[in-house]
Amino acid sequence: MRILYLPNEYSQQRQREKKRKIYPVIMAMEAEFCRKQGHEVYWGRSDRNYNFIFDYGDHLVLPYDKVITEPEGLPFLSLPHPDRVFTQWWEFQDNGNFKYHPGTYIQAANGCWWGKCSFCVEQKNKWEVRPVYDVISEINECQALGFKEIFDDSGTFPIGRWLDEFCRKFNKSTGHNKLKIGCNMRLVDIDYDMLYHSNFRMLLFGLESANQSTLDKIRKGVKVEDVKYIIKAAKAGLEPHICVIFGIPGETDSDAIKTLKLVHYLLRKGYAKTAQASFYQVPGETGNETHRKFIKRIYEAAYSPQFWFNQIKDIKNIADLKYLWRKIKAGLSR
Repeated sequence: MRILYLPNEYSQQRQREKKRKIYPVIMAMEAEFCRKQGHEVYWGRSDRNYNFIFDYGDHLVLPYDKVITEPEGLPFLSLPHPDRVFTQWWEFQDNGNFKYHPGTYIQAANGCWWGKCSFCVEQKNKWEVRPVYDVISEINECQALGFKEIFDDSGTFPIGRWLDEFCRKFNKSTGHNKLKIGCNMRLVDIDYDMLYHSNFRMLLFGLESANQSTLDKIRKGVKVEDVKYIIKAAKAGLEPHICVIFGIPGETDSDAIKTLKLVHYLLRKGYAKTAQASFYQVPGETGNETHRKFIKRIYEAAYSPQFWFNQIKDIKNIADLKYLWRKIKAGLSR
């Protein structure tokens, strides 16, 4: 079978509202699976991929049996590591998740171990976790290719015994002293010092809202006071990135402003190093359109001298300085 994998800005993006050119790690794993099955696999746009041919009825057809733009849902635990050269990793470097370049994505797990948030596109995914040794093996491959930072794009990074084993074995592996790791993390009480000493850098926390009634409504499974884990992670030396959602049905202007103020507080204090906001989008529901205006207002934290004091205080090397400059340019473009 001739298969063309044609990634786009949504192939690895969980939110359909925003286009992001993220390395489509699941698609890349599935492409390698099909290659190993003996299929004739092509990747991305090239002149070779668009040699149109005509059938006897003079109908224009593509010379492929399938053109794939998003993951097909092949059995996750059967998928091999992606071939990052075949899948053109260098096309996916313009990404705010990386301070150190080049960077790439992996996925230790499919779905999320909580899996109940009403807005999440992965809530129905079966929670499956790859063995620790297999994830470390892939990280070793990334190290050999010269990557300096990895972001794990599992819905939520595994915790508990899996995380303890990962950190212990990762620390015993050689050559990882300069490789940084980022991941999606729930607001949970874990050993953030252990993560820091295992070369984790950015943790992406889904804060979502500062209102408990809203968190209960979207089945987030956390308390507002669990924001303390963001602070705990920052004090351990990690770099939290926080995400919030505006436009959740039922929230008032007062509710939205409360969330906005919490984001500003965390950014000013340096507990959150970066932040992003999205608009509530769930099939069959209508978000509060009047609250879109709050999305860009999270960047008003930059009006505070305290914010800049903490940003400058965090500069320890040239990579930090370059990263700050990229954040400034990204903020000015919004």
